[in-house]
Amino acid sequence: MRHLRTVLLCAALIAGGFSLAPAAGIPRAASSSADTALIRLGPADTGSEAFVVWPAGQGQAPALLVLHEWWGLDGQVRDVARQFARQGYVAVVPDLYHGRVVSDPDSARALKEKLDPNDAFDVLDQAVRWLRAQPRTAKARLGVVGFCMGGGLAQRYALRARGLSAVVMFYGQPETDAGKLAALGAPLQGHFGVEDQSIPLAKVSELRSALAKAGKAGEIYTYPGAGHAFMHDGRESYRPDAARQAWARMLAFLQEQLKGR
Repeated sequence: MRHLRTVLLCAALIAGGFSLAPAAGIPRAASSSADTALIRLGPADTGSEAFVVWPAGQGQAPALLVLHEWWGLDGQVRDVARQFARQGYVAVVPDLYHGRVVSDPDSARALKEKLDPNDAFDVLDQAVRWLRAQPRTAKARLGVVGFCMGGGLAQRYALRARGLSAVVMFYGQPETDAGKLAALGAPLQGHFGVEDQSIPLAKVSELRSALAKAGKAGEIYTYPGAGHAFMHDGRESYRPDAARQAWARMLAFLQEQLKGR
């Protein structure tokens, strides 16, 4: 299995078209052939929008729900969605804030605190229904990837949703109750910074133990020298080496769970 993981990881790196130089972080493809769109989820008067990126080609493609950080549906998460499309995924970023985007922590914290998780889950359900109505993704495998606030929501959504094939959470507050994790229906991969003051290593260890106790498949990684939001290349928290390694691990995981077998 370790050999298979290494092969898949290397294949993902090559497919991404980026260098293994230490300065590299989330890959930036040399060219883009992806199509983007803003779509409406749910009723016109009460629904929400989502940013969608389609990969090149016309055939069936696996799909990813990409859950944004507490800043909202900003340019950085849209760029992440474009990177997923360049890897062959239909990437959908639902707008959990219904049009609000902020850049300062105080405003972001206020929006996060006002967010009703049930409302967020309804938006995600609408996104799944939309994907299942599209010919290219109607029968394709579906995964969810979340960052920060979106990382915690990704895990919790996977505890209630059916039909997911992969869950990836980046430095989201994890659910560590083994009884609740028994409902997890898809393999989970988690990424956490060793220096993250909001999610201490003890909490990450609890997640590992709870997954094992619940008998659920999980890969949990920690990154020395990295704190919270180490993947966000527009912030001082960005750590390119950790981001590069985490991105490659994630691509290998998604390759296996959404494209393999």
